[in-house]
Amino acid sequence: MARPDSRCDNRAMPIRSRTLLLAGWLLLLAACTSLPERPDLVRLYEADARHPRQPPIVLIHGLMGSTLVERDTGKEYWPGGLSSLAFSTYRDLARMRDVEARGGELVPGDLFYSVGRTDYYRGLTEALETVGRFRRAEPGTPVAGPRDRRRYYVLLYDWRKENLEAVRQLHALIDRIREDYGDPELPVDIVAHSNGALIANYYLRYGPRDVLEAPAFVPWGEGAHRIRRIVLLGTPNLGAATSLERLQQGFRIALRTVPVEVLATFATPFETLPHPDAQVIYDPAGRPLDLDIYDPETWRSRRWSVFSPEVEARVRAAAPDPATGERQVAELQALFVRHLRRAERFQRALSVPMNSNGVEVAAFGGDCILTPGRAVLDVGPEGNERLVIRPEQVHARVEGVDYERLLLQPGDMLVTRDSQMGRGQGKAGRIAPAFPVSQTFFLCERHDQLSVNPYFQNNLLYFLLVR
Repeated sequence: MARPDSRCDNRAMPIRSRTLLLAGWLLLLAACTSLPERPDLVRLYEADARHPRQPPIVLIHGLMGSTLVERDTGKEYWPGGLSSLAFSTYRDLARMRDVEARGGELVPGDLFYSVGRTDYYRGLTEALETVGRFRRAEPGTPVAGPRDRRRYYVLLYDWRKENLEAVRQLHALIDRIREDYGDPELPVDIVAHSNGALIANYYLRYGPRDVLEAPAFVPWGEGAHRIRRIVLLGTPNLGAATSLERLQQGFRIALRTVPVEVLATFATPFETLPHPDAQVIYDPAGRPLDLDIYDPETWRSRRWSVFSPEVEARVRAAAPDPATGERQVAELQALFVRHLRRAERFQRALSVPMNSNGVEVAAFGGDCILTPGRAVLDVGPEGNERLVIRPEQVHARVEGVDYERLLLQPGDMLVTRDSQMGRGQGKAGRIAPAFPVSQTFFLCERHDQLSVNPYFQNNLLYFLLVR
């Protein structure tokens, strides 16, 4: 009988040898567990951070990524502290026209860096400053010598309004940066998160022009002269199914919900609705439906959102008198229709195939979390139709349908990976990316934590600094 092979059967191994082997494995395990939790970014980019001709950076935040304060008083209306996040419904944010008519316009104050122990942008700005050796600069401050050239600027925009307004701000900011540097041909690098990436995408294509009312989307052609590199982080290129949910049910924040009648006054939830060509609506049996979410009649006939009796009643009840209440209901519904129409054109403008003309584009995001990517046209317990994006909320269930697989896709909890890449299942076939990407990087992270993830920051700095 043959002897057992010690490579396959450790029973033939002497006890001493087995003990030494176990000790070796334990030492190896200890070495692995003692590895640093994050890369040493300062050491990695020490040499690159000294380059004298590094372009300035423009940082563009996402939806709700800046504070909103009253211009005259400085009072903060968003986020307003932990107590506001826990208990406020933020109805004041819907009073844009009324507040502005009084001269008390709400304007962006600064980045919404963090709340409690949750960081949104501070880790990113600290990486730019400590690793990249950039200094935050205010527009209109001339560069004072070679050591003052490593700058980053923050585009603070009112995220309640149409993205086109922020696009025009970006154009003016780049003009001002060129004046600061005394260089009319200076290009910038852009780092844009979430909705901010839609702003950067539009600007690269069309500049400050409003093409949404034009019969054709004519490209600008100047983007490559003003931008060197763009980082798109967690971008809803094909929209997000959560916008459907929010426009029907409101936006849940902490312990309270920002009501539908407030959200409907913002343009951005509409501009991040699922793309008009994307196949996202299904019946309870899992069959695709050709339901046009950009048609106002879809919402009006089903009494969804601002057309629902509940929302109409709340708006009337908040008015000082019945006549004002009726007027405010009509104005809110008319604004809803306008937002839908403009949002569809905005989405279509960003899906036209484009040539970046040498601008390097990097797409970063998350793809480890099952994320709502589709919706079921469900029938609720009271017999009313509703759009449902979460498997556990489907009421009219059909046996054999896997609602988790139907509704959820890999993503970052808010935006699916397909949307981040601008591709997916369309009503007429697959949707292909509309822009060239020179680099991609995906990690396991939530949407609101992407910017502060150290592995994203590592790849970001490599993309921006290394030549």
